[in-house]
Amino acid sequence: MPEPAEDMIVRNLIEALERLHEDLDRVELWTTALGCFQRPVPDYQLDNRFLLPSSRKDEPTHPPL
Repeated sequence: MPEPAEDMIVRNLIEALERLHEDLDRVELWTTALGCFQRPVPDYQLDNRFLLPSSRKDEPTHPPL
């Protein structure tokens, strides 16, 4: 039995709105990314909090087997 015209129109409108929502999500993502790329990179400042401790030359790097 063929689908009534009214049901087909409603289904097509729902699908179109879903595609529109997906497109709007993509536009929002890309505009946010573009906004981030337009800002200059912040200056690098050395911070010793995140540095790994340096190994001494006289200490072995691996424990003996």
